[in-house]
Amino acid sequence: MSAGVVIIGAGQAGGRAALTLREKGYAGPVTLIGDEPVPPYERPPLSKDMLIDPETRPTWLVPAEAWAAQDIRLMTGRAAMAVDRAARQVRLDDGSLLDYDRLIFATGSRPRRLPFRVSRLADLRTLGDVESLAARAVGARSVLVIGGGVIGLEVAATLVQKGLEVTVVEIGSRLLGRNFPAPVAAALARRHAAEGVTLLTGRRIRDLADTAAGIRAVLSDGQVITADFAVAGIGVVPETGLAQAAGLVVDDGIVVDQDMRTADPAVFAIGDVAAQPGPDGRSLRCETWQNANITAERAVAAILGSPLPAPETPWFWTDQYDLNVQLAGVTGPEADTARIVEQRAGAGRLFLVLDGDRLIGAAGINAGRDMAACRRLITAGIHLPPGMTASDSFDAKAARGLLSPAAASARPAYA
Repeated sequence: MSAGVVIIGAGQAGGRAALTLREKGYAGPVTLIGDEPVPPYERPPLSKDMLIDPETRPTWLVPAEAWAAQDIRLMTGRAAMAVDRAARQVRLDDGSLLDYDRLIFATGSRPRRLPFRVSRLADLRTLGDVESLAARAVGARSVLVIGGGVIGLEVAATLVQKGLEVTVVEIGSRLLGRNFPAPVAAALARRHAAEGVTLLTGRRIRDLADTAAGIRAVLSDGQVITADFAVAGIGVVPETGLAQAAGLVVDDGIVVDQDMRTADPAVFAIGDVAAQPGPDGRSLRCETWQNANITAERAVAAILGSPLPAPETPWFWTDQYDLNVQLAGVTGPEADTARIVEQRAGAGRLFLVLDGDRLIGAAGINAGRDMAACRRLITAGIHLPPGMTASDSFDAKAARGLLSPAAASARPAYA
């Protein structure tokens, strides 16, 4: 009798892998192990809807009853302690053993920690975190947000709308330096400043301490900031300990091939924890909702021996205030050396990242429909005609024309 597929990690990637196995007709046992006491849920609402209103219900991947209806064994509040690859077994926290034919690591990541022991410093990664953070905000007047990346700025936007005085401290020379083009980061910085958020860049936290009144931070330039509490949003660390102890190759993530398969053909890794082959051959991780879903689909296809899903341009979004910001393709520091063309897109703005005349990345502010076209243009490796990039406005009709069947079948930009 088949031991089936065991999935360690019941987040977006793990939950999607379990559901996709059933959707694609897999008939063997499927076991999904999660250390949180609740079924899989989506994380994007944590820093927005759920933080601004703690009564907001989680966005579950599927209704609770769907797991049993799909014959998926969901084990919540349980932790995998060890993997024996020779025996193909997973040992759980109660000492019991689970056999597997195929194993999927979907262990995700954990917040990066600051080197200070303080009680008034919060993280935001889980349902428990958002409940604790929302409780801290009740009656508070001020908050220090450490980190000017996406999570830090989403928290800042939410808490300033709840009436708190918000100060953001970012070690980099600008906000969002990891994955946003400079003009887009600047636009978001202006909006935060207009909403009353104090933004301090190019400074690190030298010391952080609890006080009777709240928390006291000393910055690298000597400035002292006091607040009722602090929130850290300084990135995440992949949860690779279990895989490393099992003898798998780890390099800032569990190293996998295009099939999401590790060096052990029976073991896969997906989501945040997977270090996939990048365009230049080096392994890289991607911490997005889209990546969790895509890598789950790829692993399932490999397990079932089906064709892999077609490549998709990396895509990400964030909501801050009434701004929906979307990124696709190349938008990180490498975009700062590329040509960036800013255009109107309806009531929003679009920023095209160009290598010569080829579209390699795009960012949009309240330009969701046009960003959908840009994602397809990037995937197809389309070269934009000069008139299209010289215009003050993005020509959606011309973009659709470039995506004719002949153009869309061109060599992908990242093949």
